[in-house]
Amino acid sequence: MRTPSPRPTRASLRSRLSIVLSASLLASLFAFGATAATPAPAAALTATWHDVELYYLELLNCTRTGGWVRKDGTCKGYGSGTYSAYRRPLKLSAGISDVARRWARKIATEGACRHGDPGRRLRRAGFDGSTWGENIGCYDLRSAYKSVLASHRAFQKEKRTHGGHWKNIKNKRFRYVGIGVWKANGHTRLVVDFYRP
Repeated sequence: MRTPSPRPTRASLRSRLSIVLSASLLASLFAFGATAATPAPAAALTATWHDVELYYLELLNCTRTGGWVRKDGTCKGYGSGTYSAYRRPLKLSAGISDVARRWARKIATEGACRHGDPGRRLRRAGFDGSTWGENIGCYDLRSAYKSVLASHRAFQKEKRTHGGHWKNIKNKRFRYVGIGVWKANGHTRLVVDFYRP
């Protein structure tokens, strides 16, 4: 036979309620403190200049596939192999873009224009392939779109001299690209990380 549980008194109900409220208040204070101290996740970095990054992907793949980016940002001969040898368009990698974007944010904030160690940054993010390259654009125009266009047109002009930026754009070994754009303190930085697994 089951023994009935004793009926709670008013005092015991108040005591239980105060314990629950105290625990609830403590949990919410802890959660607030943890949220305030936690750095912004990678996803938070994608919002600001993501449209400019997608725009740059179009410029990049125009030139890569043998087209030519004009002064107004339009592509002449996309996929035609007319202006240079056709290379397969690069696929945008969200993970590599996170790496590129973090570096773009750092150098834009500092007003710097440097590579640092892209291979190390990629490896630390889990991209262990040995075939990679990086282009950096440092034009400080009023519009982020105009800044990345100016950078790309400068890379594209290296076709005549076979400069390093041009070689990265046309390297047939690369399959993926990460693109990071950041604007801070009047500085716009474009970081393009090319990669093959």
